[in-house]
Amino acid sequence: MLITSFFSLALLGMSPAQAGSGVDHYVIPVQLDAPSTPGPKFDAARCRGIADLSSKAQPMFQQKENGEWECSYLLDYTETGHTPSVFIQIRGVEPGRWSSFRLKLNFGSILSRQALGGRAASIVYTLIGDQTPLRELGVTLAGGRDFELLFNGMSLKYKQERFDKTRFNLSGTNAPNPNKETTEQ
Repeated sequence: MLITSFFSLALLGMSPAQAGSGVDHYVIPVQLDAPSTPGPKFDAARCRGIADLSSKAQPMFQQKENGEWECSYLLDYTETGHTPSVFIQIRGVEPGRWSSFRLKLNFGSILSRQALGGRAASIVYTLIGDQTPLRELGVTLAGGRDFELLFNGMSLKYKQERFDKTRFNLSGTNAPNPNKETTEQ
């Protein structure tokens, strides 16, 4: 466990001394040499693809006439004495391209932290592709330390809920598509 914690800190560019300094939030600006290529086009089929085969619940995809859309999904994991879950909400303002997402993680035991952290990381990698500077995102999320990561027009922010030490929110934004034609005059 201690090795995993130090490993997570190293991935975030922190030393153990910095982690113990009482700093609860940090921002990591990262500039990658290669341009970011967000994950594959996000549509109704990709929304259905985030389903967990062990769950009866299915993701819901809704699209408006103006091209805006939303994919939402609640995954509950039954565990004695706990109710771990992850709520997934992904939104886009144009067809096929996500503009923001929010994952609400409700941890139970240590085991559920690992499972939910891994599941949330999988969803994030589906959205942002493999051009993230943080390779062990699941471990970092399970560790429960607030962070903000900025890279290639995208941002990830992970924050513990104010009054509940078992609930965290991971949100992400994707800069608007510079190639999209505007209709402003």
